Amino acid sequence: MTTVFRPAQNHHTRVRQVVLRVKSGPDKGLQIEVARQRVTVGRSAVNDLVLTDTAVSGTHLEIGLGEKEILLRDHGSTNGTLVNGIQIKEAWIEPGMTIGLGKTEIVFLSADEIEVPLSAREQFGALYGQSACMREVFAVLERVAPTDMTVLIGGETGTGKELVARAIHDASPRNERPFVVLDCGAIPRDLAEASIFGHKKGSFTGAVDDRAGAFEQASSGTLFLDEVGELPLDLQPKLLRALDRQEVTRIGETQPRRVDVRIVAATHRDLRHMVGQGHFREDLYFRLSVMEVVMPPLRERGEDVLYLAERFLEEFARAGGRRLTLDDSSRRALMSETWAGNVRQLRNVIERAAHLARKTAIEPSDLHLGLKQSPSATRGATAPSQIAAPAVDEARFAEPFKDAKQIVIDAFEREYFSRLLARTSGNLSRAAAEAGITRYYLRELLKRLGLREPAPRP
Repeated sequence: MTTVFRPAQNHHTRVRQVVLRVKSGPDKGLQIEVARQRVTVGRSAVNDLVLTDTAVSGTHLEIGLGEKEILLRDHGSTNGTLVNGIQIKEAWIEPGMTIGLGKTEIVFLSADEIEVPLSAREQFGALYGQSACMREVFAVLERVAPTDMTVLIGGETGTGKELVARAIHDASPRNERPFVVLDCGAIPRDLAEASIFGHKKGSFTGAVDDRAGAFEQASSGTLFLDEVGELPLDLQPKLLRALDRQEVTRIGETQPRRVDVRIVAATHRDLRHMVGQGHFREDLYFRLSVMEVVMPPLRERGEDVLYLAERFLEEFARAGGRRLTLDDSSRRALMSETWAGNVRQLRNVIERAAHLARKTAIEPSDLHLGLKQSPSATRGATAPSQIAAPAVDEARFAEPFKDAKQIVIDAFEREYFSRLLARTSGNLSRAAAEAGITRYYLRELLKRLGLREPAPRP
């Protein structure tokens, strides 16, 4: 969803809405209106436009919305994709064009802006934000939290997905009951089933007593499935069965136990893509994504960077018995950072500065934001060998492994593609060919990493 920022006092913002109509084929007359930044079409139920045409692939194609351009990309379909009768892998499209897939023709009608409501508040639970994109998220959470609806939270590492889950629980009628966190990415594979469903004493080596699993521990409350995309494929049908039947069977037992849990799940991965690749079950995705909330990365939240930095600084300064401020150069440095680790990284930076600053005004040197790419590299004039590789921040070694690893990977990707753009003088087609990826995927990576793209084609 592409958000256009408006003044904070406004209670609405504008987003792009894609309108597609099936012109011919088994689903003739079907029309959808979807306000997403990425719209997918195919036979799988995870798509925005779901077709029954058997000649259409599971996830056949996707439409990506840029600020000014709209790109259609074939998703490696079996029978291919046509635009106005010409077979394509990727193509820029405009309203009125006809898209052919299988025995179906779709008309791309529009991608106009519509108004969506914003929350009047700048806080939801432990989440804070003045930007339109965050107040849009708050407006959704305010409506969803009081229900028992299953929620799937997406977003990059460090955007606050666990805070969202906790806030949903605290604002629900279950708030006095258990809130149980199950980190699917941190469970040893051989213990995953026992951690989720529990086990009976003696049911396997090491099972020295009876133990309730996460479902039973969370009964009458909320179970938060963190990084659900890491759940082993062979366990996914059992999880789906537990969700549908609201009952679990401990390992070593035959009698199921009734549970009453609300499920909130989170992942930094693209589950739709994983479904298309066969790495995540379609039916489980469908069950988890009754309501989907995507947390925006910090680099897209504008002045929220300074708003959050001030809040964190006040918190740490109060704990240390000091009165601290950010000087103007520090503010500029914070706003120019790309924040690979998002809000978590910002908090760590401010905490370190609050403890190590020698003056009452935080200076850029106190922030330790790492090495910056030189201005000449940004212009594409510096040879790749002259661009310094990013150093690993010492703070990474004090963080959870998966978070630290993701931040380091993001830093590598940012360095890799900075060098690639410099080497190819910003030519996206050439850069994509050298990297061995599609042009569309390269554009999405650059957007995620906060790297500058060449100006759009006229």
